[in-house]
Amino acid sequence: MAVSVKRVAVVVVGAVLAVGGCSSQEGTDSSGAKESASPVPSRALVVWADGMCESVDGFETLKKDSAEDIKDVTDPAEDAMLPVDFEAERYLSGTATDLDTFAEELDSVRKTGIAAADRLHDRLAEDVGKAAKEAEKLSDVMAVFNLSEKEKVGRAKRMAGLVEALKMPEPGLPAVVAGEPRLKAAHGLAPRCVPPAKPSPSASKSPSPSPASTGPLPKAENGRDTGACKDGNCEILVTKPVDFVVGDWNLHVSVEDSTVTVTNSDPSGYVGKMSFGGGGGGAFSTAGGKKTHVDATAVNKDGAVLKFSTK
Repeated sequence: MAVSVKRVAVVVVGAVLAVGGCSSQEGTDSSGAKESASPVPSRALVVWADGMCESVDGFETLKKDSAEDIKDVTDPAEDAMLPVDFEAERYLSGTATDLDTFAEELDSVRKTGIAAADRLHDRLAEDVGKAAKEAEKLSDVMAVFNLSEKEKVGRAKRMAGLVEALKMPEPGLPAVVAGEPRLKAAHGLAPRCVPPAKPSPSASKSPSPSPASTGPLPKAENGRDTGACKDGNCEILVTKPVDFVVGDWNLHVSVEDSTVTVTNSDPSGYVGKMSFGGGGGGAFSTAGGKKTHVDATAVNKDGAVLKFSTK
């Protein structure tokens, strides 16, 4: 993820540097008076801003998803597919993985040399890192497997409280950016910092599907050969419900209405479930073990091309 961000940032900043010259450039207005040009941010600052905007969005998504998912444990629907103890295990594992992934992404963000910016990042990284370590303990597979349903639900509630307690440090990103001209300029160039365009009043109310959810499906590297996934790494085409093995996991994958559903289970009896559309994905892992990622390269009404990677 960081590599693709850097490539985008380099292209954008390179264009600005080519047009605007160095950051100390001055110009003249129509009266001949000198005026200072807007500061041209470094490539590193654009990458930092892009990464932090993604982190802020991810932070809010993490908290929102946790608040919604815990309801499957504490207030399950009458027609729920999985027993409460399985939902508790799924919530514990999924939330712990999300926190761990978030902590890793924050650790990959480099220092800027700007005190306020680095302080914001460091405080957020520290808080998320502490929560991730606590989540790892709460979700330990061997410990959770031997617990009663009541104890599993109790752990899930503790995990939910852990996520709910996370707060974005103050001053937040908008205030930090506003107080530093170079960061403000970098923020304006970073792709993930650009707010989504507001729909035109005359536009259709039906949302446009993402490119990954339309058009013909691309060719999958391993075709329909699910056996290629045994080592944990493959790219396959799925057009009907199928069961196969990815690394240490037994998977059941189905695609319906352009939505992929993956149910994963391991030899210990743990069962998890996730759903996503084109461009989406998720990850599952055991405490101290390898992590398997699944990404939807493309999804449409006919099926999906899914890429699995394990490390």
